[in-house]
Amino acid sequence: GMAAEESKAPYAHDDIPEGAKASKREKEKSIWTSALSNLSVQYNFAVIAIVLKIMDDKYAQTDWIKEMLKGIVFAGAITGQLMMGYVGDYLGRNKGLCITIFLAGFGALASAVFPWGNRWSIYAVIAVARFILGVGVGGVYPLSATKAAEESATSDKQARNLRVSLAFFWQTPGAILPYVFALIVVYAFNDVEVQFRILLALGAIPSIPILYHTMGVKDNSEFRKDKTNTLSLLQKKENWIKLIATGGCWMIYDIVYYGTALFSPTITDKIFNSKDDIVKESWQNIVVSSAGIPAIILGIWSQQRFGTKPVQVWGFVFIAVMFILIGVVYHPLKDSKWTLFGLYLVLMFSLNYGPNITTFILPAEVYPPKIRSTMNGISAALGKVGAIIGTFM
Repeated sequence: GMAAEESKAPYAHDDIPEGAKASKREKEKSIWTSALSNLSVQYNFAVIAIVLKIMDDKYAQTDWIKEMLKGIVFAGAITGQLMMGYVGDYLGRNKGLCITIFLAGFGALASAVFPWGNRWSIYAVIAVARFILGVGVGGVYPLSATKAAEESATSDKQARNLRVSLAFFWQTPGAILPYVFALIVVYAFNDVEVQFRILLALGAIPSIPILYHTMGVKDNSEFRKDKTNTLSLLQKKENWIKLIATGGCWMIYDIVYYGTALFSPTITDKIFNSKDDIVKESWQNIVVSSAGIPAIILGIWSQQRFGTKPVQVWGFVFIAVMFILIGVVYHPLKDSKWTLFGLYLVLMFSLNYGPNITTFILPAEVYPPKIRSTMNGISAALGKVGAIIGTFM
C-alpha cells in the first residue's frame, strides 16, 4: 500500500552514510531524551492555565494579565525556535539541545522562585521568566524532532517517522500532568503561595536528566558527514516553497489547538458552572486532556499505515467538522452539560489526532540534513505565531 511504498523511499534526499548507526544503548538514551524534552514542553505550556486559576483569589487578574501570561511563553518560543533551529544546524544538535534545555529549566525555576511583592511585580516577574522559558522550550521543537529522526539508525522514512512520533507522543501526558500535580498540591498545602510555586518549579525537573544525558555527546554522523553549506541551502527557493506546507499548516493547527487547550479550564467552567472549584476543574481537565492519548496513538498508527499527507488533510477535516458541530449545537444543548462535555471530549480527540503529529513530523521528513533543524524551527515558530493568535482571539 501507500505506506509500504513511502517506507522504501530514501529519506529526505539521501541515505544515511556508513557508520551512522548508533549503538543500541545510545539509541534508547536518545529516544528518552527526546521524549522527556517533549513532555517538558507541554507541561510548561499548559501549567500556566491552572496556576492562574489558583492565584486568582489572592492576586486578582484582569483579562489582559491572563491573556498576556498565557501568550508570552509563545513569544519566547518563536524566538527560541528561530534561534535554536539555526544553532542546531551550526553548532550541532546536542549542543543546541543543551542550551535550550538549560534556558527552559532556568525559566521554569525563575518563575517559581523570583516573583515577590504586590500582584503587579509578581505577574511582571512571571512574565519575564515565562519568556525565557519559552525561548528554551521553543528550541526543543526543532532539535528533538531532528535528533529523533537522525538517530533512528535507518534510512527507512516510515521507521524514522515512527520514532519522531513516539518522541512527540509525550507532549500529551505533559498536558495532563499540570492538573494531576494541581490536585496533589491543593490537597497537600493550604497556602496559595506554595501551590503555585511548586507547580511552576516542577517544570524545571526534566531539564536535569536531559542535560546529564546530552552534555558531551557527539552528534550523529549523518549530520557530521554532511559538508553542505547551510546558508547555500537556505538560499534555494524550493526549500522556502516547502515552508508553506510545513509552517503554514502548523500555524493553522496551533490557532485552533492552543485557542482551545489553553482555555480548557474556562470552557469546562462554562459547561459545568464549576467556577472557583480547583479540584473539580482539575479532574475535568484530566479527563479532557486524557482524550488526547487514544487520539495520538491512533494518529501514529494512521500515519504509519497511510502516510503523513493523507493523515494531515483528513485530520484537518475532522477538526473542522467538530468545531462546526459544537458551534451549531452549543445554544440548543446549553442545559445538557454531559452531552456538551462529550462533544468537547470528541473535539479534543480530533485536535490530538492527525495534524498534531504530522505538523511535527513533516519538517524532519522533507528538508535536507544541513537545514533540517533551521527549517523545522521556522515551521514551529510559524506554529507559535498561530498559538499567539489563538490565545488572543
